Amino acid sequence: GELPKSPHPSAAAPVAQQAQYQQYPYQPPPAQQPPQQQPQQPQGVMNAMAGSYYYSTTGAGQMTGQPAQTTTPRKPTTPQPSVLAGMHVGHDVNLGGVAPSPAGVNTHSPTKYHSGLANNFPPAPSAITNYVPANPFDPLYGKVVVNDPMLIQGSGLFAGPPHWTYLVTVYSKTALPQNQSQPQPPLSAVRRRFRHFVALEDRLRSSVPGAILPPRPDKHPARAIEEATARQSAEFAQQRSNELSIYMNALVQHPHAGLSPELKLFLTLQDHIGTAWPEVSSSAFTRMTAVGSATVEKLTDTVDGMLSELGTAQQVAAGEDSAEILALAAYEGRRIGAVSSSVPKIEGAVGLIRERGDRLGATGLEMGKLAKDVAWCDRDLASPMEVLSGAMLRGGRRTKRLGLELGAAIAPFVVQYRTCRYEQMAFADRRSSLKRKTEARTKADGRAAKLMMNQTSMQSMGRLGSLERMETEAAMYDEMATEAGREAEEVATRLQTEVGRIGALRVREWDSSMKVIASGMKEACAENAAIWESALEAFKREFPDCPGMESMVGNGGGRGV
Repeated sequence: GELPKSPHPSAAAPVAQQAQYQQYPYQPPPAQQPPQQQPQQPQGVMNAMAGSYYYSTTGAGQMTGQPAQTTTPRKPTTPQPSVLAGMHVGHDVNLGGVAPSPAGVNTHSPTKYHSGLANNFPPAPSAITNYVPANPFDPLYGKVVVNDPMLIQGSGLFAGPPHWTYLVTVYSKTALPQNQSQPQPPLSAVRRRFRHFVALEDRLRSSVPGAILPPRPDKHPARAIEEATARQSAEFAQQRSNELSIYMNALVQHPHAGLSPELKLFLTLQDHIGTAWPEVSSSAFTRMTAVGSATVEKLTDTVDGMLSELGTAQQVAAGEDSAEILALAAYEGRRIGAVSSSVPKIEGAVGLIRERGDRLGATGLEMGKLAKDVAWCDRDLASPMEVLSGAMLRGGRRTKRLGLELGAAIAPFVVQYRTCRYEQMAFADRRSSLKRKTEARTKADGRAAKLMMNQTSMQSMGRLGSLERMETEAAMYDEMATEAGREAEEVATRLQTEVGRIGALRVREWDSSMKVIASGMKEACAENAAIWESALEAFKREFPDCPGMESMVGNGGGRGV
């Protein structure tokens, strides 16, 4: 997994002679070669895992930007690892790792928004580093509760499969006096199905382009299969209602979506929402007509690369002329790639912790049953099995609790991971606005050129009516182009503020989550160590004459059980 770095052209021959010595571990050249003949050009190999150049000329395993000089000794410098250095290979410098830093030396210089470890990461743009929160957002509504799922089974040819509907209750943002014991009356209570929430998201994206909306609960494949059958569990509906409650409260608190008329209509219209939105109409014919026209627009967005990898190439191809947006796209593209590859691994690690707790508990139960079966014939043999069974049960319960705590603590990471898709959509909105701006300006310029070519001839021929119509069309197309440019600027401004808002939220939530994760794992490890140490003490009491027990205790065997 290691590739040689391209040498300097002037040192091609000496580098070729030294290629056989540039390996791990580093071996110096034969003694008969004088030191002054060694090339002074940068030599090294690329560490495929670390993602940066690894110079082994000093034998210290340092990740530096300049190679060490072989003629004169240098002072040992602090290792500068890259983003992934040492993650897979530890601290073994012969395997591409990074040597541990000396005690008391701080190798990190984190800034406000990103760590100093990411020396290959582009600097954060001004939209993130200089983000200043706007005035506190005043939502139109208070708390939104989605509950009371109801299974609807229609009849008829076009009734469709059974589906769940949910009661969406909206409360006022003004709290009742403390001396009033009656519950707060709701402002509105309507019934909606999951299809209506999907339509709400589509309309919000069209209403506020460039905004990064909260992630909507997904319709998982297993749930789709379950919905297509008549046997649907109430647990499924209750879980989805909880997810929709979180989603709706996030929309109400969103600075752009919370003020949209689409959200207000969704929360307050007492009639079926299909009367206002034909794509979710109760009539199958109306719904198919609306979906057919919307499908063409969705296909166009897909062809334009709506969810392609975010970067400067896509923005430049769309005609991006803002240096701030280009820098933002480059930075966010790298960050989204890192988040998309890291958060699933974190979720998998938490899943493994839960699975370990389940297996420990199951093994402890089986061990306890076996101890009971053996106790009636051999009590001495059953005694250690009971001790081991109790330790496994307690360790399994503690490990499962740790899995639950970590699952709740990584929620901000999962939300940011799901938000990446919506951030890509926001940048796609910017590209779409630039495309409309370019098309409108092209049409306006064409009309203006046509008017200039035919203006003199029409005046000489007396076709003043046709000339007036052409002037009106040219002015109309120029106004449309100006409006498209204004809309593109609004999308750019909204996109920059949204990326800054998400970045500030990410820093605040991730810091607190990391503290919870670290404290939870530290506490769980200490308790698990105490559990197995107590099991070891129980073994000592049961078998004081067991050979090797003293050596196990002396070597700290309790922590290695």
